[in-house]
Amino acid sequence: MEVIPALQPQNIDDFINNLASMTRVQREIRRRATSIADANRIQEITTSTPQRSLKRLRTSASPISIASTPPRRAPRRVKSERDKLFDAIEAGADYPLKPVPIKSADDLNDVQLKKCYEILHACGSATDPNASLTKTRQSIDGFLDAVFNDWSSCKAGALLRSELDFLVDAEVVAGRLCANVSAVATYCNNPPMFKLEFSIIDELSGQPEAFCPISRKDIRWVEDDWVQELRQSLRTKVIAKIHKYNKHLAIWQARRLIVEWAKGSLSLGEDVSKMGFLERETADVATVGLGGTIENKQGAGL
Repeated sequence: MEVIPALQPQNIDDFINNLASMTRVQREIRRRATSIADANRIQEITTSTPQRSLKRLRTSASPISIASTPPRRAPRRVKSERDKLFDAIEAGADYPLKPVPIKSADDLNDVQLKKCYEILHACGSATDPNASLTKTRQSIDGFLDAVFNDWSSCKAGALLRSELDFLVDAEVVAGRLCANVSAVATYCNNPPMFKLEFSIIDELSGQPEAFCPISRKDIRWVEDDWVQELRQSLRTKVIAKIHKYNKHLAIWQARRLIVEWAKGSLSLGEDVSKMGFLERETADVATVGLGGTIENKQGAGL
């Protein structure tokens, strides 16, 4: 049987110190083992995950590169094309550009679209006292659709200019006999004619029958100013006909220019003020027989 020697006080102190030292070593070994395991785990994760390039943050001391010359924009037209255009203009060519078909508004350039806009605005301003660029903007797409409606610069045949040709009637109740007495004003521009007719409804046929009120003393005329009402009604209808004519004229003017542009013309045509749009004041001539007045303005008349 092994005999364990008794520990002396000095030996006990050495044993405790050695034990404390061994404990610190074990703790350090355990800590390092944990760090190594974590490091291995991090390496496994970073190896399996795609790496993103880290952008270096620029400090105030980092240099900034500035190009010495700005980038050049691609030229719209090479010099040889300009020379060809200038040569054609010098030679007095009516169509210095290359012919191209124009089949829709998409084939028009900005300058040509602006001219169409001006034509439409002049058309509206002639009869609409409240015409504005905003109103023109709201209707320009519809106007271009009308210009290219079943038409293109390739369509054969001459462009026929629309003509002013209309007949309008205006009617009001002017008095009463055995039935209402109607006053009917008629204006026709071709052939030029103004007519004022009085009629009553025939009891048998139910149709209006004209009669002469001069010899009738039993007519009870209305107290309101029926003449003014008749005059205004007739004028409004004539203005509507004029506006319709102007719209057809605007389409014709635009098509005439488009045909020239398709041939290679650079011309924008005459000023819109000379395109023949009739103003609303020209309708006053239709009401002269009803006491209307005509403003003495050059070019007025139907």
